[in-house]
Amino acid sequence: MDKFHGWTVSTKPLHIGLILSVILILASYRIVTYYHLTNVGLIMGVFALGIVQALLQLVFFMHLGLENRPYWYMITFLFTALIVLIVVGGTIWIMSNLNYHLMP
Repeated sequence: MDKFHGWTVSTKPLHIGLILSVILILASYRIVTYYHLTNVGLIMGVFALGIVQALLQLVFFMHLGLENRPYWYMITFLFTALIVLIVVGGTIWIMSNLNYHLMP
């Protein structure tokens, strides 16, 4: 039996992850709907809650970091995230550059 046997077999982490995800979704909905923050604070707050939500789902639902060799899986995941960020960031940069140079 491995040290994470209870984690991967039990449904308790899935329920905990679901409850925390719903709480984060309701928190982001609340700060947007009732204007608890203004302009930049609102954008940064929603962005921060989104990052926490993504990390929570990676740990609770995809069990990232709980494998036999978490180091290699983490490096593979970070490399994939870097490639996605480069592609998305490059696309946004090219589109904004085209928008600046081609619009009258």
